[in-house]
Amino acid sequence: MKKCWDAIPFQNGCDVSTGPVTRPDLPQKVQKRLRWPLALTRGGMVLERLWQSGWPLATVGLAAIALAGFGGFRGWPVIALMGLAALICLVFAARRFIWPTSGHALRRLDDRLTGHPIATLQDDQATGVDDVASAQLWQAHQDRMLARLNDARPVAPDLRVARKDPYALRLIAATGAVMAIGFGPWQFGPPADTDGAAAQIAASWEGWIEPPAYTGKPSLYLDDQPDGTLTTPKGSRLTLRRYGDLQALGFEGSILDTDAGAAPSLSQRITRSGTLSIAGPEMRRWAITALEDTPPTVRPNGPLTRQLNGDFTLGFVASDDYGVTGGAVIIALSLDDITRDHGLTIDPEPRSEVTVDLPLPYRGARTMIEGVLQENLIEHPYAGLPVTLTFQTQDGAKQTGDSDPFPMILPARRFLNPIAKALIEQRRDLVWNRANARRVSQVLRATLFHPEDLSLPEGIYLQLRGAIRRLEAGLAFSEIANGVPEDLRDEIAKVLWDVAVELEDGQLDDARARMEEAQRRLEQAMRDGATPEELAELMDEFRDAMRDYVEQLAQQDPQGDPNAPQPDNLIELSQSDLEAMMDQIEELMREGRTAEAMEMLDQMRRMMENMQASKGGESQRPGDAARDELRETMRQQQGLSDRAFRDLQEQGQGSQAGENQDNEGRDGGQGRGQSHEGSGGEQGQNGEGGAQDGQTEQQGGGGDPGTSLADRQRALQNELDAQRRNLPGAGDPAGQAARNALDEAGRAMGQAAEALEQGDIPEALNQQADAMEAMREGLRQFDEAMANQQARENGQQGENPGESDRASNQDPLGRSQSGRGGATSTDSPLGDTDETYRRAEELMQELRKRSGESDRPELERDYLKRLLDQF
Repeated sequence: MKKCWDAIPFQNGCDVSTGPVTRPDLPQKVQKRLRWPLALTRGGMVLERLWQSGWPLATVGLAAIALAGFGGFRGWPVIALMGLAALICLVFAARRFIWPTSGHALRRLDDRLTGHPIATLQDDQATGVDDVASAQLWQAHQDRMLARLNDARPVAPDLRVARKDPYALRLIAATGAVMAIGFGPWQFGPPADTDGAAAQIAASWEGWIEPPAYTGKPSLYLDDQPDGTLTTPKGSRLTLRRYGDLQALGFEGSILDTDAGAAPSLSQRITRSGTLSIAGPEMRRWAITALEDTPPTVRPNGPLTRQLNGDFTLGFVASDDYGVTGGAVIIALSLDDITRDHGLTIDPEPRSEVTVDLPLPYRGARTMIEGVLQENLIEHPYAGLPVTLTFQTQDGAKQTGDSDPFPMILPARRFLNPIAKALIEQRRDLVWNRANARRVSQVLRATLFHPEDLSLPEGIYLQLRGAIRRLEAGLAFSEIANGVPEDLRDEIAKVLWDVAVELEDGQLDDARARMEEAQRRLEQAMRDGATPEELAELMDEFRDAMRDYVEQLAQQDPQGDPNAPQPDNLIELSQSDLEAMMDQIEELMREGRTAEAMEMLDQMRRMMENMQASKGGESQRPGDAARDELRETMRQQQGLSDRAFRDLQEQGQGSQAGENQDNEGRDGGQGRGQSHEGSGGEQGQNGEGGAQDGQTEQQGGGGDPGTSLADRQRALQNELDAQRRNLPGAGDPAGQAARNALDEAGRAMGQAAEALEQGDIPEALNQQADAMEAMREGLRQFDEAMANQQARENGQQGENPGESDRASNQDPLGRSQSGRGGATSTDSPLGDTDETYRRAEELMQELRKRSGESDRPELERDYLKRLLDQF
């Protein structure tokens, strides 16, 4: 046997013991530095040699624990065998184990270090001891090896024995021991009732009760249920199974439909209450109660509400002990309540009842449902006739529950146009019974006998003539007595409905469709997280569509029908109310409260469905209020431009702010202060004080005199933008041109404000002039749009109703002084008179005179030259 534990620590191996060889001891400081790494390495070697030699003994011990936990030590032979195996493994471990010495630990630690520094420190210099250079070299080598000891770390033990245990017997034994400790019965003696246990092993059973899926109840595993009473829904499935000796167990009870006999399993539905018992080594018995499934119930709840567009809503309450699975509403014609006149005197054709699905929640419990039925059946043949509504529900057991019939008049569309009313009445008679086809054709032909008296559009007249010919041809060639084929009836009914709707709505549907589309796009943009700029653009589109719809609605029924029945939820709104709501929606969008904005949009949609346009208010012509606001904005812009021009003069002459001998107030006084009031009435050319004019100028400039010109320009830009959005006449080309011009004026105002913020007053004056010109053009286009609208309302083409009135109320430049009408409706915004040209020539001469005065500031003269270049 190879032994080298006491040999030279650094010798790789030896065949015979050579005895210990002494080497110089390590320096004291080295021993102190290696104390803990050496001790831990030696402890690891002890653990390693114990495991390498004793793992078979540990395996036998773990196997003994596993056998003891699962009852394996019930006979002496097993105990003796395990004891012998443990003794053999113990002897094997004792012969292999050798206690490691400090030299062994020192050698293992040195082997893990680079260059074997520990062995180097134990060596002595062999040659050149007396040579100084050699001694120094040896000392440097020793110091370098000593420094390497700083990296000394304890060596981990090697506990791998996989090569010695290729079948992993130690792991199998460890797994068995863990299972025995956690789950073993730990019975060392024989069981008390051996016969009963044997019988139990020979025969076993299992059983469960599975309620119907629609009940949502859990299954009951019978072996886990204590004896006594069990409650389960009727229709649950009972399943029983037995294994082993089938004669040792028996299934009995009054709940069973058949005798189980010797069958290994039994499965049936529980249809009644009764008992169930399991006969065997351990008797089990239950009293099972089968709960009846009650049918669902449903009833109408709340009042019936109708909308002007034909929608009707009716609440309902449905309940079931396990949940409602489906439902419908049956709409049946109530013949006893119908007034049988005109085409209704004959019996109606057999027609199936109308079935509408009952709205049920997608999620949550359905044991109690409070819902709302909402439908629109205005095109159905029963529309406008007495009907009964019967609510019907169904549960998971296919049981149904019906409500009492609910009588009502099925909502129909209300037509105000007399021709449309007549067409809808004939359509009703035709779909009531095809035998009315001849009578309907005669009435329609009589209606169109003098078409010139009806003022029908050409397309509608041709549609009605074509429908009459098709109906008469069907009567002539049909094999049905006094009737037409069903497909022809439906075709004629569709034509009559479309013509009546077109006569009733005119262009209203186009405006409404545009409004609904604009609202849909706005809501979708809010859901998708659009930018504020995109939302503002879509909001402007929605405003325009809303105004067009309201205007169409007002023109469609300007006076209303005072005798017509009005729904209970009718809402009266004015244009100002709608504008306020849209402003609030836009404010909510700017604040990021999209959910509230969408809710308010939906509220506005519901209000528009029941809206009656307000006809009250001032007796102004269309657009008068908007025109006055635009003129006031132009006046304020002119005041800001005058103020900026005087600031330019002050900068050029270096005078005190607001004071200059050439800076005259509007009445001739010297301008002083920020408001440029003309002070000193004796200095004014007209002999009037300048205080009043200064006050006027302050108003014309708009805003607080303490506010900067840039801020006041920004505020005026925002005001013009609001006026542009609310400008009427969006459907007219001139109205759209007016909006474009005002948009251009707003951009010029914004650029003027930026120039004022940067101190570039000449550029600001140029932009302000552009803004004024664009506003004049917008006002002219707006006047043209309003004139066109007035002409259309009066049945006139090409005549401006207010032109003659404005001609006598103009200023020297051809502009209206009354606040209405703006510039004349000619190609030139200043008019086309001799007085206009004379005044323009005087202004040009004054500009040339001032631009040639060398004593004026360079900035002012440069601005005047640019004005002259434009003309």
